[in-house]
Amino acid sequence: MNRSKAQSCGRLYMPRVVISGYYGFDNIGDEAVLHAMLQALRAAVPGLEATVLSKDPVCTARQFSVRSVLRDNLGQVWRALREADLLISGGGGLLQDVTGPKSIIYYLSIVAMARLLGRPVFFYAQGIGPVHTTLGKNMVRIVANRVDAITVRDTDSREELTALGVTRPAIEVTADPVLGLDPALIDIARGKEILSSLGLGSGPVAGISVRPWKNAKGYLEVLARGADDLAALGWQVLLVPMHRNVDLDCCREVAARMSEPAFLLEKSADYMDILALTANLDLAIGMRLHFLIFSSLFGVPLVGIPYDPKVNRFLQSVGLPPGLSAEQLDYKELSARLAQVLAERAKLGSQLRERVAPLQKEALKNAELAAELLRGCGV
Repeated sequence: MNRSKAQSCGRLYMPRVVISGYYGFDNIGDEAVLHAMLQALRAAVPGLEATVLSKDPVCTARQFSVRSVLRDNLGQVWRALREADLLISGGGGLLQDVTGPKSIIYYLSIVAMARLLGRPVFFYAQGIGPVHTTLGKNMVRIVANRVDAITVRDTDSREELTALGVTRPAIEVTADPVLGLDPALIDIARGKEILSSLGLGSGPVAGISVRPWKNAKGYLEVLARGADDLAALGWQVLLVPMHRNVDLDCCREVAARMSEPAFLLEKSADYMDILALTANLDLAIGMRLHFLIFSSLFGVPLVGIPYDPKVNRFLQSVGLPPGLSAEQLDYKELSARLAQVLAERAKLGSQLRERVAPLQKEALKNAELAAELLRGCGV
């Protein structure tokens, strides 16, 4: 039922959106993105009804209090889009082909379905690229030029879209949705409980996030040596898998390569647990983007180990130097970076809080622009 019909029947119309992203895969970063998006959208669009396309619709519906349909069931997706007022594509790095062409084909196919049904489309705080294949470049250019609004989480993503030939709509740079979360609402005491349950004591804690990358192993050895150096200085080293089924073996391998004892978050944890845990860190060393973003919310000094351009893009946005490439990670360089960060830890933490504060407003702007688009469509 559209808005005018609902009003003529004396009913209050509830705006309906479909959200398409990498949801239901038990990836902590992406689940936190969805949480932050829904929180911001519900504040900006009273009465919002959201349907999320998910790999695990039952879990997504329960965890986020939304409707959810199986992302690979085209019949269910088509019906959800037909009933919607808006498709939101994002957030996260959906439009890239580093891991193969499937990501771009899937997400742009969902966008194409929405446009066939005449539904407006909002690209929400997307991270764009890298896009290397001719197929990927052509698909992004053709489809993105037909959406109604685009926000991206960094300037490099805007430049990537421009280079691919996207000329309309105007591309607005905002920030990753997770940066819109209020750190004061995170249960820090819960994080302390998790650390205590793992056996950590009262000393400083260095959290490390690692993931597999291109069958490389050298970076795991370098990280283990750096972690040993921290342990020798009295630090407690905690390995944190952000995508448990993918990262856990790498975390175990780093711990096994260390001479000093390390702690490992082996049990399943949700994004609120990891946010609470990162609030209690004193240093964050990370490959995973959202491990670094989580830590930045609490002013935890960062050492980035990029495997993808998005990590350096984020570090740049908070005024930090480029990270140390995972593929070329060198022990001497890591030792020097750790020594520098430890020597300036208090100052770096304070600077990070100052840099992150304005990004919160930019992150929340995504939802405000989505609300504006809905109003412009008469919803």
